[in-house]
Amino acid sequence: MPANAIEVAALRKEFGSVVAVESLTFSVPAGSFFGFLGPNGAGKSTTIACLTGLLDPTSGTMRLLDQPFDSSAVELKRRIGVMPDNLGLFEYLYAHEFLAFQGQLYGLTRDEARQRTEALLEALELSDEGKKPLSAFSAGMRKRVAFAAAVIHGPDILFLDEPFESIDPAGVALMKQWLRQFTTRGRTVFFTTHVLEAAERLCERVAIIRKGGQVVWTGDITSLATEGRIIVDDQPFSTLESLFLHLTGERYAALGWI
Repeated sequence: MPANAIEVAALRKEFGSVVAVESLTFSVPAGSFFGFLGPNGAGKSTTIACLTGLLDPTSGTMRLLDQPFDSSAVELKRRIGVMPDNLGLFEYLYAHEFLAFQGQLYGLTRDEARQRTEALLEALELSDEGKKPLSAFSAGMRKRVAFAAAVIHGPDILFLDEPFESIDPAGVALMKQWLRQFTTRGRTVFFTTHVLEAAERLCERVAIIRKGGQVVWTGDITSLATEGRIIVDDQPFSTLESLFLHLTGERYAALGWI
């Protein structure tokens, strides 16, 4: 496994006259739990779409697992797992059909896909939902299926866009346990969330971007857990939230009736 699982240099993505991501440069160490954080509209989902081959960037370079990456890199795509914000489920299928199809799409044999599907559905408490298509699932159940689809083939890099939204506490706890095990085996998690407390507890390193899709800081945040603070710009910050607000310039307006 290379030292860095992901390397991005001068990444830019335009949609017509709109620049969604501008000159992003960062790297993600292999085996790390990496948080990619920013306000709404800062370009997090667009960046994940580029890094997973759903979009081609306008300019810049990307390397995954020490190999050049773009939307045509089919073999590299088999080594990544993706849980996008929009989930990407085939809603007319049943959960076991969708997961078995997903597993075979990533190169598992029919038997491997079936065995892993059964194990995932049981662990995620979805085994009793086999008579309903995905379109009839609740938001939390759909999230669980999307997570299962992202991990069924045991990827080397796992991209998660807001993975815990709508999932109940027991489901979140199980997913966190699996993700910690995932990184202890040398695999890499690339994680976006607006719940900064979750990022603070889970992530070793983070990149923070501001609106306009520019990285304003990237670094190790483990001292928040070990020392209760992190020093950035010669200032101490006791939480990831306070650091995030400082770096992005986000402010909350006061309302007189609240």
